[in-house]
Formats: sequence, C-alpha cells, structure tokens
Amino acid sequence: MKMKNVYVLLLGLSYALGLQAAPMSSARSYYEKGMHYFLIGDYKAAEFQFEYASFHDGDGSVSSDSVRIMRNLATYCKIHKDSGYVCYDGRRYDEAYVHYSLVSQKNGSDTDCREMMSICYDKCKMMSDSYSGMVRMEPGYFMMGRNDGPDNEKPSHAVRLDSFYIDKCEVSNAQYALFLNQKGVYDSENHIRICIDSPMCHIRYDAVANWYSAEAGYEDFPVLGVTWYGANDYAQWKGKSLPTEAQWEYAFGDSPQDGDGGYYHNVKSGKPNSYGIYGMTDNGREWVSDSYSGVAYQCSDTRNPEHHEVREYKTVRGGASLDDDFNPKTFRDYERPGFGRGSIGFRCVKNIASVK
Repeated sequence: MKMKNVYVLLLGLSYALGLQAAPMSSARSYYEKGMHYFLIGDYKAAEFQFEYASFHDGDGSVSSDSVRIMRNLATYCKIHKDSGYVCYDGRRYDEAYVHYSLVSQKNGSDTDCREMMSICYDKCKMMSDSYSGMVRMEPGYFMMGRNDGPDNEKPSHAVRLDSFYIDKCEVSNAQYALFLNQKGVYDSENHIRICIDSPMCHIRYDAVANWYSAEAGYEDFPVLGVTWYGANDYAQWKGKSLPTEAQWEYAFGDSPQDGDGGYYHNVKSGKPNSYGIYGMTDNGREWVSDSYSGVAYQCSDTRNPEHHEVREYKTVRGGASLDDDFNPKTFRDYERPGFGRGSIGFRCVKNIASVK
C-alpha cells in the first residue's frame, strides 16, 4: 500500500475514534500555507506544505491539480535557487544569474532572487567590460589564401583588416549551456541551435529542472554539434559576431599546423599561436559568418572582405586532415547552416567600431 494511502487511512481512523478533531478544510489550509511560503521564496517550506495538502486533496477544499502544479513549481524554484547560491559562491556569476532569473520568472515576489540577479548582473558586466578571454588584433595587411592549393583557396591576395577582438578559445560546452538556458534550443524561426542527440555533443538536458548543462568532465571542452544559426545567435547574445573568413585567417597567424592537444580537448590545452589564440588547427572546425562561394577569392574586396550573399551553404574554417595538400590556415569547407551533427564549433569576434 502506498504511504499516502496508509497516512490517509490512519488519519481517518483517528478522526473516527475521536482521537483527533477532523479539520474542516485540511487541504485548503495546507495549500494556503504553501502559497505563503512560496511567495516569500521559502521553497523548502512550501514543498512540505504542498506535500501535506496532497494527502488531503480528496476533501474537495482545493483541486488536486492545483496542489500538484504548485508542488512541482516549488520543487523547480528550490532547485534553481539553491543552484544559484552554489554558482554565486563559486564566482560563476553568469550561471548564477540564469538560475535566479528562472526563479523570478515563476515567482516575481521573491525579492531575494531579484536582488541576487542585480548583484550578479553587475559582477558579470564588470568582468565582460575588461574583454578578458579575447585578443586584440591590430590593423594590418596579410596575404589571404594560397596559389598552390585547391581552386577554392586561390588566388593568394592582399587584404587589409581594421582592428578587432577575437576569442582566445573556442566557446565551451559550459558557456553554450548557459546560453541555452536563457534562449532555448530553437530560435524564433524554429531553427535548431544545437543537436543535443548528436554523438559529438556533450551538453545534456534535464527535463525535470528544464536545465541544460555540460556533461561532467567536458565543461571546458569546445561545444560541438552546434548549427550556424546557433553559433550566430550565441555571438549576438554576447554582443559579438562570428568572425569573417578574413578575420579568422588573419588571427590564425603562426598556429601549429597539426595542433598538439589531441583530437578533442580542453579549449586551453595545447600550444597557442603567438597572438595567444588556441585551437585553430584541432578541436574540430569552426563556423564563420560568411556565406560560401568557391570563387569568393577571385572577386574579394581588398579591405574587410565579407561574403553575405544568400547562398545554400555557410563557410567552415580550421580543423585537421591527413591530406598532404591540406593547409589548416587556408582550408575552406562548407555546410548547410542547419547542419549540427558534425565536429563544428566556433569562436566570436568584436569589431573595434562596435566596442563601447
């Protein structure tokens, strides 16, 4: 016999024998107490009260659906409020902000969560204003493409770029999971941002908590399985953009030709190039902003070139290959923007003109 049924049976016997006066509306009284605790943000106490109300939900004073909904909501808020404090203590202020905001969306009366959101927002802003994790690339000329490679890498041509910032490392699983918890796995046009079920993806979804998180041990590995839509949306969410092909190739610099961190590894393991940028020849390939054309280099602008024609494919750069003719600096590949089942990640840039 279920514990709830045993409890109700014993309670009923105590009422029948006169050992305890039967309350007029037990479920209602417990439910109202639960609502009081819920509104003030004491979700543990609210859980207990809604649990008691569920034992009496057959007395007709409150609907069983109302009790179930509020009990689940209290559990949801408790999970995220507790997680917010854990993240805050660990100085993961951006992640803590998301947890607190999820609670606030369900309970606007929780003043503690609103205060913690404000504190976390200020701390995140101070950290982001410093552009830590990015490298400033100074303006200059470089030779883009090569003459001794495949046709889509020809011809080698001089390009001048204005200054920009670029991420030292590819976006990690932990960073992208934070974005998913804010924005969800589909965009406003129903494009999927990442294929969670892809074998290349190491982000998991908890349906009970409605929470995305990096798989244990892969938090600081690059996110893979992300679509171009998902990469572009993340960059915009951060107030950045995906790099152009020219920016990506310029930042490649003297990166190790074969990488030395293994096929898939922590975004900061291996050897950086002289700019301090990691992982441009291993850890998978990377989305860039440009649409793909096999003859783009034959008609490229000489200053800040971008290729945003409406085309079927988006350009992918970087990675590694056993092909003798492969050059990771100039190699150009392509995929449909909704493709999310390959080993493709990304990093972001911020153009100097847009820096506040």
